[in-house]
Amino acid sequence: MIQFGCSERLYRNVIGPLVQVGLFAPAEQCSAAATLGILYFIILAHQKNFDLVWCRGTLREKIFEPWMDSMRTRGCEFLDGRRVTDFIYDEERCCISDVVCGKETYSAGAVVLAVGISTLQELIKNSILCNREEFLKVLNLASIDVVSVKLWFDKKVTVPNVSNACSGFGDSLAWTFFDLNKIYDEHKDDSATVIQADFYHANELMPLKDDQVVAKAVSYLSKCIKDFSTATVMDHKIRRFPKSLTHFFPGSYKYMMRGFTSFPNLFMAGDWITTRHGSWSQERSYVTGLEAANRVVDYLGDGSFSKIIPVEEDEPHIEALRTVNRRFNEIRAQLPLSDYFLQ
Repeated sequence: MIQFGCSERLYRNVIGPLVQVGLFAPAEQCSAAATLGILYFIILAHQKNFDLVWCRGTLREKIFEPWMDSMRTRGCEFLDGRRVTDFIYDEERCCISDVVCGKETYSAGAVVLAVGISTLQELIKNSILCNREEFLKVLNLASIDVVSVKLWFDKKVTVPNVSNACSGFGDSLAWTFFDLNKIYDEHKDDSATVIQADFYHANELMPLKDDQVVAKAVSYLSKCIKDFSTATVMDHKIRRFPKSLTHFFPGSYKYMMRGFTSFPNLFMAGDWITTRHGSWSQERSYVTGLEAANRVVDYLGDGSFSKIIPVEEDEPHIEALRTVNRRFNEIRAQLPLSDYFLQ
């Protein structure tokens, strides 16, 4: 970034923290392609709607539980506590015929693996997937730890912004914190301040005891908003998610998978799956899920295809700059020794 005209201060105070929060790791540990991709998607491509819309409660209770109830009414069955351990391959039909979950086996016409990297890596090591090159490459990928801290304080603390992205308190740690009194309906009338802080690349926090994590979280909050230093934590809830986020490290792209595999009826979904759709993060997970569902419909020849909304087109000034840059490169390519004189 610095070699392209970004000042050290801008990089340190703006670009670096954005990358660290957006890709969950220090900028120097992130792929340049992923860095440019997420900065473009979040900032340049969406200047009119840069602020996010936050769920009015937990994603589980507001989105996933109603969604699952809706699917149950349509005949979908959810098998809780079943972990996929292997697959049975039908040599005659050249496809997966069954999914193995420990001592239980389930017949399958098609399979979608919508899992994170670390979960898939464990499955690969202990299943027939290890016989395919595309899955062996996944073992080269890496994941990032997350620690989520929810704090109840004994008094009201004014938090200027509902959502806040932070870094700079440790070279490897990035974090966000949210004012749940303004986001969650269940906390809007609380007399105390309720804060949720999510720490990314949190390897240093994972082994700590809860009270140590709380002390660090309050210390970081106090550096952002001084009133937290005089507030007392009345209650807390800490959740640890080891290796739960994708690490887009330099060179990682060549190890990532596409939505289809060498098994004709096995498909993939997730934020780390490569796709021509320009989305990122949770949106990419959703889009690749729809793409996987469409592939299942196509493979089985039954069902209806989901409509996938494309990413918005570039705003006029961004498209104009793209055009100017493209034409400049075309003209430059026609000049003798252009690569030598124009660098």
